[in-house]
Amino acid sequence: MFQQEGVLVVVYLSMCKKSIFFFLILLFPFLLKGQEPEPVVSEEQTLDEVVVTAFNVSRRLLSTPGSLSLIGPEQIEASRPATVLPLLNQASGVFAHAGTLSTSRITIRGIGAREPYATGKIRAYFNSIPLTNGSGISIVEHIDPSVIERIEIIKGPATSAYGAGLGGTILITAREPSQRGSGITNSFQAGSFGLLRNSLMLDGSREGMAGSLVYSRTNMDGYRQNSQYRRDALTGLGQFSLGNKTRGTALLYYSDMKGFIPSSIDSLSFVNNPRAAAQNWLNARGYEDTQKLLAGVSATHQLNAELLLDISLFTTLHYEKERRPWDFLYEDRESAGTRMKLNWFRQTGMAQWRIMGGAELFFENFRYKTYQNAGGAGEQGAIISNNREGIRFFNFFAQADLDYESLNLSAGINANTNRINYRDIQQIGGIDRSDVYNYGLILSPRLSANYRLGNYHAVFATFSHGFSPPALSETLTPEGFVNLDILPEKSWSYEAGFRGGIFGNKLFYDLGVYRMQVKDLLVAERTGPDAWVGKNAGRSVHQGVEAELSGKLFQNAASAGKWLSTKEISWRASYSYNHYRFSDYVDRDVDYSGKSIPGVPEHLLNAGLQFVFSGGLYVHTILTTTGRMPMNDLNTRFANGYHVLDARIGYKKNVGRWNLDAFGAVNNLTNQHYASMILVNAPSYGSTPPRYYYPGLPVNFSFGLRLGFAG
Repeated sequence: MFQQEGVLVVVYLSMCKKSIFFFLILLFPFLLKGQEPEPVVSEEQTLDEVVVTAFNVSRRLLSTPGSLSLIGPEQIEASRPATVLPLLNQASGVFAHAGTLSTSRITIRGIGAREPYATGKIRAYFNSIPLTNGSGISIVEHIDPSVIERIEIIKGPATSAYGAGLGGTILITAREPSQRGSGITNSFQAGSFGLLRNSLMLDGSREGMAGSLVYSRTNMDGYRQNSQYRRDALTGLGQFSLGNKTRGTALLYYSDMKGFIPSSIDSLSFVNNPRAAAQNWLNARGYEDTQKLLAGVSATHQLNAELLLDISLFTTLHYEKERRPWDFLYEDRESAGTRMKLNWFRQTGMAQWRIMGGAELFFENFRYKTYQNAGGAGEQGAIISNNREGIRFFNFFAQADLDYESLNLSAGINANTNRINYRDIQQIGGIDRSDVYNYGLILSPRLSANYRLGNYHAVFATFSHGFSPPALSETLTPEGFVNLDILPEKSWSYEAGFRGGIFGNKLFYDLGVYRMQVKDLLVAERTGPDAWVGKNAGRSVHQGVEAELSGKLFQNAASAGKWLSTKEISWRASYSYNHYRFSDYVDRDVDYSGKSIPGVPEHLLNAGLQFVFSGGLYVHTILTTTGRMPMNDLNTRFANGYHVLDARIGYKKNVGRWNLDAFGAVNNLTNQHYASMILVNAPSYGSTPPRYYYPGLPVNFSFGLRLGFAG
């Protein structure tokens, strides 16, 4: 199977130069065109039934002009992770670090790799509610996976309506109660290191209305010292119809999370004592305590046969306390906004025209204070700083799409403006450091095209612009003043690819290459033991290959009467070849040009295999493998690659209105010793070695039971 021509091309592309990439990306569909298979009758194997909405138009996947990854309910069901991070790693081009359940970093095509402890330069939404705060940090790990229906990941700055995010956009969609009927379901899971999870789901529907209420709780004692974790989450989702022209959705999500922080450790501890926490974090019993509320309502109204109005209102409340070895940090964020879109549609002969225009308005009040941590032992002392930011940004967008027979064309533009009103309330030394930061108007265009080659193959290409605004903290000098000369990072991105079905339309493939040129690279220059200053110091080039394969190896509906007979074998795989380099970066007379960007391995592979037996038994396996990864800008330190295999065996049974699912799982089956997260450019003070490593979990076990009743 792996010697078939489609897979050979993936391996071959990973060794080619960029010029050959684009030649093959255009040549391969024409080679397949002469091998187009006979039509397949089974609807579940018809690729055209896969519909995505990431590019502002509901389209069949083969007609979508752009690169994206879809994580559907089948993958979520097979994984059942404690956080959303392992799901994102199943998409090509995405690499998610997870130091603990509350410490993570997501990168897309290498963007955000040098963020120390958070996900930056990537936008994220949950049912159109922004998960990206006014400082540009996206927090997706607070969303409990049990309430997620699907995830669409736009890779690169390729969208207009959600802002031209430098790395891409993550769109999370909640479970739709209107598709589930009425019923009650409880899911329980227990496992190694004190893992306890429970989710209670209530679904109800009646004519014109449907609702869902989910309460979930996750607890874990943790593998390492000082790594206990607790999260409570409550989700309410309602869907309603007002006549034939108006439909709406209301969402309320509340989470209460407390996660202790073991922090990173040095190489000696990583090898000899990976369960240890960093001593200063252990002494302080450092933790993060967060409460978050998301609320939003959206509605679509058909004005006439050609015009559709889409409007949503949202608000977010985020309160956080961190106890750190050097201080106590308090953050309060209160944000609100709206998204409005007007869609026009017209059919003219063989041509379908769609024009969309709208705006997203976002306002946030951000207050943060720090207090002394007396002796680093966890006792709160005097106030150190007191600040406030009034953040607002306006996102205006327009997009035009033309579908003509097998050709799909899309053109869009995003106009963004941002303003941060910074207030220094503490005024240390009697000096007022207040200021206003505004980077002006940024225009980001996008052009893309998709062409269907027969019924089963398509080729696409995209040219787009993106940017990432700096957080105010990145503009501050060591003295606390705002550096108004700091510019957003900007990029031009080029990509091309093809997707479709081969081998009788049983195997879906999606293969693409891209090149992204980033300028005004924002780097942090160390000016003292604990002092930094941000500056625009260089350029980088991000280029690579992304491949995704999925399909059914075997399907035999005729064996339904044989309990241990194989009913279905399916598989999927995603591969990323990442070639990311500093193209022009000199800092303090050190030339980093040509060095690999740290924090992302050059090769990434995630593969899953599923067996389903007629009697209800099933087996799921997931393999994650990476190449070695540079840990600093100079490329003098590398983290070893690793291979982690997870397996799950379970039994499903439906009896009347009742449904049962019992399972057991083993993660890291081969007990691989690896770093699940790296602190990029970890500092070293005096004789203290740098702390690069967050150890991953060794082999661990869990079992679970889900029981549901359909009303």
